[in-house]
Amino acid sequence: MAEKQKSIEAFALSEVPKDQRKSWIAMVMVQAGMVICIPAFLLGSMLAEGMSTAHAVIAGISGYLMVLLLTFILGMQGADLGIPTCAIAQSTFGRKGTRLLVSSLFTISLTGFFGLQVNVCGEAFSTLMREAFDIEIPVIASSVFWGMVMVLIAVWGMEALKNVDSISVPLLLAIMILGTVMAFKTYGSAGLTGNEVTEPTMSIIDGIGLSFSFFSASAFAAADLTRFQRDRKDTIKSSIWGLMPAGIITCVIGILLSRVAGIYDISQVMAVVGLPILGLTIMILAQLTTNSINAYTGGLDAVMTFNLPDNRRREATFAVGVLGVVLAVLGILDFIGTFLDWIAFFGAPIAGVMIADYWIIGKGKPASWHPLEGWNWVGIIATIVSLVIALFIPFGVFNCNGVVVGFIVYLILERFFPSKSRKLDGVYAEKNA
Repeated sequence: MAEKQKSIEAFALSEVPKDQRKSWIAMVMVQAGMVICIPAFLLGSMLAEGMSTAHAVIAGISGYLMVLLLTFILGMQGADLGIPTCAIAQSTFGRKGTRLLVSSLFTISLTGFFGLQVNVCGEAFSTLMREAFDIEIPVIASSVFWGMVMVLIAVWGMEALKNVDSISVPLLLAIMILGTVMAFKTYGSAGLTGNEVTEPTMSIIDGIGLSFSFFSASAFAAADLTRFQRDRKDTIKSSIWGLMPAGIITCVIGILLSRVAGIYDISQVMAVVGLPILGLTIMILAQLTTNSINAYTGGLDAVMTFNLPDNRRREATFAVGVLGVVLAVLGILDFIGTFLDWIAFFGAPIAGVMIADYWIIGKGKPASWHPLEGWNWVGIIATIVSLVIALFIPFGVFNCNGVVVGFIVYLILERFFPSKSRKLDGVYAEKNA
């Protein structure tokens, strides 16, 4: 079995054999570990600063549920076909189009997001060591050390991710709940009303868009993980029980801590209430469980982007991780808002077009999926047109509008220019072109 697992992890784009898929229970912890992270607490803080507590909770949960819905839809494609997002996209955009439009975008996005979270981890670790233990550690040193630990986990592959998350997630949830209780005992609940925002600087719609931006990358790359699921039902189960409780709890805790203690980072709260070891534990584990997945999925896209041999996943993952660490050292955290908006804005139409192609044109049937070697211009043009249209829509959730627009535009173009990736009278149109 071990040899089979090694074989799976050596190849980036090949189908995961049915006998090597994992149960939904095995994948719950991986899904949960992906959304329990310091940036998720940061989201809660940013929402709390711009609007009332009630509105912040509504915005955070609403944006997150939108991401969860996308995860269901895109994730089931991965379970159906057993391949990652960039491989699935070969039908919608063609192999060359996927390399240019999808995998290159996701490689850049995930590398940057990995670096961003390494940056967060480095700063949090150095701050906690200084304030709790009076030990000065340069942020650069912290970032490099923990970044490389995350890289090694990602290079090892899904089995390592699953093992780390199985231990870390239950412990993280327990510490998070304990930390919140201790914060209320230390600071009291007066801050919920005394620190309430009376003049909002952020609308609920903007808050939903911010929440969507924070988590959207995980939805766009959902198939990278769900290709290990046995079927669609398992994908939905693992997403619901893994993503939903963990993501919502983390965001809400960030909101409450910001309001009550003035500190969104629960690791620092634990240090303040006299439990620095637990604070250090949650900070490290939260980043390891989440950010290793960013490097892992980024490595899959890098294989496609640079047209590498399919058995070079580990090398590609290592390169993505090292580049992310370099970005962390250069201070990518300073551009967090712009970067997250960029990921969501460009990724949303791609997701919409892929959904329309697989579920409407292909009727959601794995047998009708067919990769193209060259370009599928219908998908590419639909994405570009959707980006332009979404940019000027004055209503709705800005970063999510692209999903709907991409979905509609692709279906309209597909009606006049049928895709080469679909069957005509039982034969692929590509072969008749």
